Amino acid sequence: MAYRAIIGLHTRAISHATATDRDATVYERRQMREIYDPRLSPPKKDENTKARTSIDVDAIRPYDPSSFYDGEDTKRKKEEEDTRKRRKRVVREEDERESKQPDRFWIKSNRQQELFEAVDQRRLSEDVQEPYMYFCRQLEEKGGLRQYVGVRMLGPKDLRTFWKYYESLKERHYYELMREDTHCHLYFDVEFSKVSNPDVDGVRMMDWLVELIVEELKATPEIDTSKFDELEHIVELDSESETKFSRHLIIQLPDDQVFADNSHCAHFVRKLWHTVESRRGEDDRCDAMFLRKERDDVEKTEPFIDLGVYTRNRVFRLYLSNKHSEETNKPILKTTGRFWKSKSEVSFETFKRSLVSATCLILEAKVIRFEGVTHTSVLRGQAFQGYRTGSHLARTASEFNGNAIGPCPRTASFVCKDFDRWSGHGGAAVRSWTAFPEYRVLILNLFGNRFCENIERAHKSNNVMFVIDFRERAYYQRCHDPDCRGIRGAWHELSEDVLDESHELLKLLYKPPTFDEIDDKELAAPTFDEIGDDELEKCF
Repeated sequence: MAYRAIIGLHTRAISHATATDRDATVYERRQMREIYDPRLSPPKKDENTKARTSIDVDAIRPYDPSSFYDGEDTKRKKEEEDTRKRRKRVVREEDERESKQPDRFWIKSNRQQELFEAVDQRRLSEDVQEPYMYFCRQLEEKGGLRQYVGVRMLGPKDLRTFWKYYESLKERHYYELMREDTHCHLYFDVEFSKVSNPDVDGVRMMDWLVELIVEELKATPEIDTSKFDELEHIVELDSESETKFSRHLIIQLPDDQVFADNSHCAHFVRKLWHTVESRRGEDDRCDAMFLRKERDDVEKTEPFIDLGVYTRNRVFRLYLSNKHSEETNKPILKTTGRFWKSKSEVSFETFKRSLVSATCLILEAKVIRFEGVTHTSVLRGQAFQGYRTGSHLARTASEFNGNAIGPCPRTASFVCKDFDRWSGHGGAAVRSWTAFPEYRVLILNLFGNRFCENIERAHKSNNVMFVIDFRERAYYQRCHDPDCRGIRGAWHELSEDVLDESHELLKLLYKPPTFDEIDDKELAAPTFDEIGDDELEKCF
């Protein structure tokens, strides 16, 4: 083995030497050829060419090798080039992002009125009456806190841009905000409890409701129904759950007919419901429009349609959105396709047709107005107050079936327990309450738990209060502390078991009005969300 290894090394050495000699020989032959071959000799200089001036060798500065390699200048130029490329990439990414999210045309605010003022100010500064659409979104990262958004809408292109952004969202908690004095289409919110009405066919009820609506439209002289087609002008949206039947109806009348605002829409709905009530006992369809609030109580009934969605600056959930909640699998609002039907399940055309206030896309609208119908901008209705212990305004426990914490004891108990749960503290109890029956709003002033959702800790001396809005099916926190003044907490959903107590608020009125006696201004009262802290402080 050693012998074979020595022989191999010797052979490789000889081969290497031979190759080296061969290469050297080739090199020598090439040099000799260049010297003696006249065809390869350099050209002779022209005799007329002036002789070059002598060069001062000492004056020549040698080249810095770093200028060819990684010198300071080279590094600086490379860094500048990298910076330019990075900036171009950032700009390109921002342009792509803006094409998906048109935030540069958005005006945002956590308060409704501030948003409207900002939009109006921009219009005045630019001296251009640009149309805007308004939306309300619940922020996922902030526990469902509401943010109001104004989006510039110059035409279908801007609406389609917004749709592309909206469609790309993974979680959608968006509502359309119908600003006061803005034209709108006819819309309905329909729902009932399946638990309380297990034998009710919701689909048949919707068919009967559409029939009654069409009949009322034809009986209204201010509306032209000669070209009306249910399959063309009605969009039905569904967000049904296991316990609740829920539908939205949006009716876009032919020939660009729109209502002046949702107070005029409320007038039509009031007129429709007056017809339904007057025909009870004569028409089976009208009898079916009143459903049980509780499963075992036949006498307690409520209308099939929600009569409280026609308030000033009302929000209405958008197509493909669901309500923000800690619970998973909340139903998404989708089209049923029973009337107008899109070619695809998710489409821009469905989104466009489902909007209530998208009248900025209508150039020459035929406005429907009813005489004497206007919105009111003041807080209406009497406030009823009560205290847990001693006050000249205190209500006796007997007025509320032996309960001293107000007209909605189950709701108050739920809010206190739920507050203790998500705050991580305990001991919340009702100190005083204020009710606004016309708004279906109850305010609870608490003690025992001072946790503030805004600062994420308990206040040292100031208590907190909660606003329960039965129409919104939710409650939110406000504080007495000056540092938290004007800040509202996130929306927290009410339990389905306590929603029926909203009707107990009406019992506080000396004489609960019949539907005929309700004024249009009362139907179009402002939402309680617009009531400022000054008004709330007066309650306590």
